[in-house]
Amino acid sequence: MPAGPRGPLPALDGLRGLAIGGVLACHLLNAWPGAGAWERRAVAALGLGWTGVDLFFVLSGFLITGGLVDTLGQRGWWRGFLVRRALRIFPLYYLALAVFAVAGPALGLVDQWTFGRWGWWYWGYLGNWAYAARQVIPALSHFWSLAVEEQFYLAWPLVVLLARGRALAAVSAALVCAGPALRWLIVDSGLPVGSAYRLTPGRVDALAMGALVAVVARAPGGAGLLRRAWWPAAAVGAAGFAALGLPHGFDMHARPLEIWSHLWLALAFGGLVAGAVATEGTAHPLRRALSAAPLRALGRYSYGLYVVHYLVHVGALGALRARPWGTALLASRAGYAAYAVTALAASLLIAWASFHLVEQRFLALKDRLAPRRAAA
Repeated sequence: MPAGPRGPLPALDGLRGLAIGGVLACHLLNAWPGAGAWERRAVAALGLGWTGVDLFFVLSGFLITGGLVDTLGQRGWWRGFLVRRALRIFPLYYLALAVFAVAGPALGLVDQWTFGRWGWWYWGYLGNWAYAARQVIPALSHFWSLAVEEQFYLAWPLVVLLARGRALAAVSAALVCAGPALRWLIVDSGLPVGSAYRLTPGRVDALAMGALVAVVARAPGGAGLLRRAWWPAAAVGAAGFAALGLPHGFDMHARPLEIWSHLWLALAFGGLVAGAVATEGTAHPLRRALSAAPLRALGRYSYGLYVVHYLVHVGALGALRARPWGTALLASRAGYAAYAVTALAASLLIAWASFHLVEQRFLALKDRLAPRRAAA
């Protein structure tokens, strides 16, 4: 296959911004005190931000598959990929875990005995399987999606190596279709409710959908196919998700949603990713919307925001609820709004500092430790 689009695509940063924005809204507003009907509807709508994780998975499938396909044949291909991924994700992840190991017990977020017994799940990038084992550390519960990503990084290069061209497209399409069946097996396995949402086999359709878009983008005539198909795919996926979710209040752990919703979301977000690629370099409204500066800024710092925001949220809520004035603050709409804005600002500041002081220093080592060479 010919190489795909070269250079950064601003619209993809915008999609990252959409994804992390949804996750932030879902988490930071999950204790909103208002009881009015319109407030409940608004908070419930923002609560759909949990779907941002599905968008992250589709983006990962697209970008990782595209990078692997474009460099296939280089000397040290697999090793180089793993080194570059490690330099991107390990430094902040393990720094956050190390800080939590010290500060978590001091702040009352976890006792040392529990972290000593269960912390190995997180040190080993197995936080999603900790949920199935009923050994979750609540403040680190959001690390489950990072574990899914890491397990995908380890396994997917072998798939790309063995299945190339049309075979890779066929494997990706088959995995998209297999997603609901795999989640059905997990739901009926006796594991805790929500395991299908977090375990890696239950998320293959989103990752594989991104991979499928990456393969199509590199196929002869693929660009034209993406231009024609992206908006019907996005519309059908969104409509299917809405029809499925409305009767169940969009509860991610309701059985029908746990089994089927991620397939519809994969289709919808696969369409959006395809649209971002297909409209690059045009004046299309989708490209202009996704290239907006605020969205791109959120997307740039999305990894750091994801890692730190829930730690900030859980720690701040715990500290406030331990004090009478803090409880009173969180019980009022104005007080909670002030809290949410402050928690968001703190998360943004930490993510900004992490990107410039930690992440970029390791990113600068990529070309030294794992240079990309001409294909053999």
